[in-house]
Amino acid sequence: MRRVTVLVIIPLVLYAVLKTAQAMFGLNSPDFRTAAIEEGPIVATISASGTLNPVKSVTVGTQVTGMIKELDVDFNSQVKKGQVIARIDPREYQARYDQALANYELAKRNHEYNLKLVGKGFISKSAVVQTEGAYKAALGALNLAKKSLDDTVIHAPVDGVVVKRSVEVGQTVAASLQAPELFIIAQNLAEMQVEASIDESDVGRLSEGMDASFTVDSFPGRVFQSKVLQIRKAPITIQNVVTYTVLISADNPDLKLLPGMTANVRIIYDKREKVLKVPNVALRFRMPSADDSPVAKPSLSGNTSVSLRTSRGGAGGWGSTGIRKVWLLDTGGLKDKPIELKIRTGMTDGSFTELLPDADSKFPLKVGDLVITGIQSSGSKEGPPKRQNGPRMF
Repeated sequence: MRRVTVLVIIPLVLYAVLKTAQAMFGLNSPDFRTAAIEEGPIVATISASGTLNPVKSVTVGTQVTGMIKELDVDFNSQVKKGQVIARIDPREYQARYDQALANYELAKRNHEYNLKLVGKGFISKSAVVQTEGAYKAALGALNLAKKSLDDTVIHAPVDGVVVKRSVEVGQTVAASLQAPELFIIAQNLAEMQVEASIDESDVGRLSEGMDASFTVDSFPGRVFQSKVLQIRKAPITIQNVVTYTVLISADNPDLKLLPGMTANVRIIYDKREKVLKVPNVALRFRMPSADDSPVAKPSLSGNTSVSLRTSRGGAGGWGSTGIRKVWLLDTGGLKDKPIELKIRTGMTDGSFTELLPDADSKFPLKVGDLVITGIQSSGSKEGPPKRQNGPRMF
């Protein structure tokens, strides 16, 4: 019995010693990935995509139906106001004009003849009234026929550049319900704008005059500075998603930007010059439970926590504050020990979040403090995973 007792007690004692050593010296404890608390500027932006368009463009159509007989301009043609840019086959309208002119001359002569007769008393005044009405009707028909004939010649309404031509010679255009589109003329390509679609959850943060910037795929690495020109109040709903069109200025003195280019827009709606910043990845980190990882239990006594009521809005946003949780890596003891902290956060730029003081106007963290961003097994010595050469498929 004595031997059996010894054989049972010795393993229990060894197990207890092993657990104590692991707790004291951090044997087999996990390795933490950390990031330091930084101090510097933080800029909150809204990202969106849009399309470059001329500030002023005019769609040129026609009010008459017919076949395109002549095109005098093409894409990228410089035009002046009043310049002839196209002609429609005028034969039908010329015939209508000739007929209206003949009717007008006949009605005019009849009216003039009746005026002479009524002066001599040969006919009544009612006959003159009838010929006068026919004369005025013929004049109106003549003017209408003359206008239709003149409309067969298409003139440029403004000075500019032809950015679109929608017709070809020999094509028939019909102006039954609305004027068909023949050309689009941009008045000044040096002044353009980006029409960006902003989600309804973000549009309330914007105001006219805010700083913005955008990039285009045609010029990688080049950032175009701009400002918010207008926030249109007309909503656009696509598949139950409501967006609003925001106009962004786009100066184009070298004419490198072309209409229709896709622009990636960033609008600055808030900015802090010098604040404490905590990485967002640290805010997303969740410590495994004590049963799964031999880490120290959170210590919330003393100055290691901030007891505040959570305000509405969370950590991100514009001027909103909230209570978030991070894990501070305490390196002052025999082993590194994670400590849970509750912090008050402000605006975010997507990568970092502003750290605000607590109710006592004190900061629970300082520059250089290490916050945990990830965890990996202490037995793994391979370091971060290698980047794959090929694209990730999932």
